[in-house]
Amino acid sequence: MDKALGRFGKMERSLARSNTYHILSRCFTYPDEKIYSWISEGEWLMKLRDSLNLLADDNFDGYLIAFEEVIDGKQKAIQPEMARDYARYFVITLPPVIDPSYGSIDLEKGDPVLGKADTEELRFFHEVGLTLRDDRGDLSDHIASKLKFMGILADQESRVSGGEKIRLEEVQLAFLSRYIIPWVPTFCEKATKQNGLLFYCVLGELTREFISFEKDYLGFTEEVDSSKDLKSETPRRFI
Repeated sequence: MDKALGRFGKMERSLARSNTYHILSRCFTYPDEKIYSWISEGEWLMKLRDSLNLLADDNFDGYLIAFEEVIDGKQKAIQPEMARDYARYFVITLPPVIDPSYGSIDLEKGDPVLGKADTEELRFFHEVGLTLRDDRGDLSDHIASKLKFMGILADQESRVSGGEKIRLEEVQLAFLSRYIIPWVPTFCEKATKQNGLLFYCVLGELTREFISFEKDYLGFTEEVDSSKDLKSETPRRFI
């Protein structure tokens, strides 16, 4: 930990986790011209490397090197190719190439029930004392939104201490247990087996490994009670 702090200054573990979640979330977003430009410029990769090296030293280096191939090397993809593969893997199609990137569909093994998922997650936010922006633009059953919300929680945790820090760790564990662990690792494993662009294969592998790290970091066990009372006296808004 002291070695990591020496390299990365004032960054601490909860902020490094937040950075990682936000970057993974954006990588799972449809690669329009704006997202593709962000991926190609590659500044995110340096931030991701710093964050993951702080958390787990060089355990993620293989994935980061593979991402470098996507940005500057032989595996570099153009925007239409990325958009095509994204649509194949992460947009609902009939029949789907893999289970769609929506948790409710994968868990229910049937038609989309995104309204039900939204309602359940709204109830979760209320239980832990969080309120959403009025437009609810961030709320979705899509994997990108779930990862983004974990990033928001980790960022909030980095700004507090004491009992509130512990409470936010418990909130993260509860959300991870309810809405990520049951299907995200399996979904990512299926994504890695597709015969397509290296970018999404590496993204799936890295996300699966990072969720495994998070299980250990937050203390997940099969006996975790994700329904325990996590309420805060003062509701918080997140952006």
